[in-house]
Amino acid sequence: MDNADEEILKSMLEKEHQSVSSSRPKKRTVIDLSREEGHNRLSNDYFSENPVYTDIQFRKRFRMHRHVFLRIVAALGAHDEYFQMRIDATGKMGLSPLQKCTSTIRMLAYGSPADSVDEYVRIGESTSVECLERFVRGVNVVFGAEYLRKPNNTDVEHLLQMGESRGFPGSNNDINVLNQSNVFNDILEGHAPTMNYTINGTSYNMGYYLADGIYPEWATFVKTISMPQGEKRKLFAQHHESARKDVERAFGVLQSRFAIIRGPARA
Repeated sequence: MDNADEEILKSMLEKEHQSVSSSRPKKRTVIDLSREEGHNRLSNDYFSENPVYTDIQFRKRFRMHRHVFLRIVAALGAHDEYFQMRIDATGKMGLSPLQKCTSTIRMLAYGSPADSVDEYVRIGESTSVECLERFVRGVNVVFGAEYLRKPNNTDVEHLLQMGESRGFPGSNNDINVLNQSNVFNDILEGHAPTMNYTINGTSYNMGYYLADGIYPEWATFVKTISMPQGEKRKLFAQHHESARKDVERAFGVLQSRFAIIRGPARA
């Protein structure tokens, strides 16, 4: 073998060695997140007897009152052991329910990436995503029967009282998600809750909703008069446009508090 052949063989061996080296799995970097430290910091800041931050600051950052947040944490812990304090395979305490729920709420409130609170809460990116998914499923299961149900007779009576106090007897107020509303599906099928009220001496047994021009021309929608002529029509338009539409207002508040509602989810 001459010098040229030796150089070719040497070059081939070097390339093969480089190929084998690059195909080997890289060693995973293990970072000690000091989860206990993250839990203690979080507890001292918001959940101790004398927290660092006030109730006003808590509500601003968590988008809800402290007692509401703690109620959710307790309910999820009773529903899913994932939200309970557990010991991992190494004998160390795992992430606390406060850490997991705080990470999730921050993602929902700010629309932030999964690793945005890692350095404060001490929770990894993949764990944050898992927390978010379990949190959403758990809240739906635990609270769905109470908050995602159709209005019952008591709810309807309460809505009627509110509408009448604002000058619109029989009003169920405005609603936003028309094409996904079980309420309007029932109305179209003739299964609306029974209600009785009188306007100008005429009795009615089906409620109506204050709405604006974007809604269909259905009898159940009462819209304002765009160019009212005469004192009576002007007065009606004035009262209609000034009446607070609770569902619309509530949805606006949710949009301002939770970025996850304003834009598409990035999970």
